[in-house]
Amino acid sequence: MKIRIRSEAARSFSPVLRALHWATLAVGGALLAWPAFVTVESSYAQWSGQRMLASTSSGTQEQILIRKPKAARRSATPAKGAVLGSFEIPRLKLSYVLLEGTDNRTLDKSIGHVEGTAGVGESGNVGIAGHRNTHFRKLEWIRRGDTIVLKSAGAEYRYQVEWIRLFNPTDLEVLDPEHGPSVTLVTCFPFEYVGSAPLRYIVRALPDGETKSRLHGSSAQPGGGEGAE
Repeated sequence: MKIRIRSEAARSFSPVLRALHWATLAVGGALLAWPAFVTVESSYAQWSGQRMLASTSSGTQEQILIRKPKAARRSATPAKGAVLGSFEIPRLKLSYVLLEGTDNRTLDKSIGHVEGTAGVGESGNVGIAGHRNTHFRKLEWIRRGDTIVLKSAGAEYRYQVEWIRLFNPTDLEVLDPEHGPSVTLVTCFPFEYVGSAPLRYIVRALPDGETKSRLHGSSAQPGGGEGAE
């Protein structure tokens, strides 16, 4: 009798166990597939963005957005996710296309320009953000004096890192236009933190002599940026 009861119980539970088995496999597959999808999407964004930049060496320069500080006024704002140019830190072997927007969807693909800050080729404070665990992962090893290169519309602008500091997430004045001409990189900190990181890792870079001269020249032209030292 005991054997019969156990046998019936096992038969009644077997569909449940099979369902749990397949559900576990499905969840495991999804967890493995998502990082692969993000990696493939990011690679495609870099490839397609570089092709677009190569085919448009001249034309209207685009800008990016995220927040709305006191910033240079623009006659037009490009679409979210639009390719604005390219970003490089040669020593760290970082090279990405610069996209418009800092929403998670955009930052999954590449780095993004902060809304309301100066655009590439303007004399204000160019804000650029990226995820600490993907495109800005190597930013942990940046150091004073490193070169940052921005390219857009066939022009190249070179900056040198002046300082690296930690700020609270609410300390948004680091993106204010009066800090320009400069580039300000923003990511979360600590880099290995699990969950929502409590601090912001900020890198400030200033233009080299040749770039500074060109930026000040462009700010004097109609439609130029409003940033100042």
